[in-house]
Amino acid sequence: MFSHFRTRKSAFFNIAFLFLLAAVWMISYMQPVLRSFLKEDHIFYGKVSYAAIPSLFGGSNIPFLDKTYFQLNGDPGATFVLYASRDMVEEMAEWFSFSSKDVEDIAVQVSAVRISDNRFIVKSISTSEYELDWDTLSEYQLYYSLLGLGLVALSLAGALVFVVLGVKCRR
Repeated sequence: MFSHFRTRKSAFFNIAFLFLLAAVWMISYMQPVLRSFLKEDHIFYGKVSYAAIPSLFGGSNIPFLDKTYFQLNGDPGATFVLYASRDMVEEMAEWFSFSSKDVEDIAVQVSAVRISDNRFIVKSISTSEYELDWDTLSEYQLYYSLLGLGLVALSLAGALVFVVLGVKCRR
């Protein structure tokens, strides 16, 4: 009955390679946030001089792909990355929007973690009117980091299973 569903070693190895690529891709996107959990926060004050939302995944509400880059006080040597959900950004837009015309006139306080010489991960951002606090952002980032690490573990387990099947397969 199942004689026409014969497997080949190369198919198992290709599927294992696909699982491995998925795991590496997920780790590469989660790596900045994962590194930010191990370092101490720094506080910055200033006015937003530049903001950008990557167009490929901007507004997608996919964790770690949907992010906002911004700079304070015209300093190109410090780029801040805000990882936040669509709901958080929409709530934040009520009191602070990166795309508003008067964004350069509003003073902000940013608590961020340095992950490289010129890159910081935002842990909280506030103005005189309101704030996106540390608990909300850290809870979001931790939850999706753990979920992502679970998916990486499943991908690596899937790759291992298909490698073993490929080795044991006779055809």
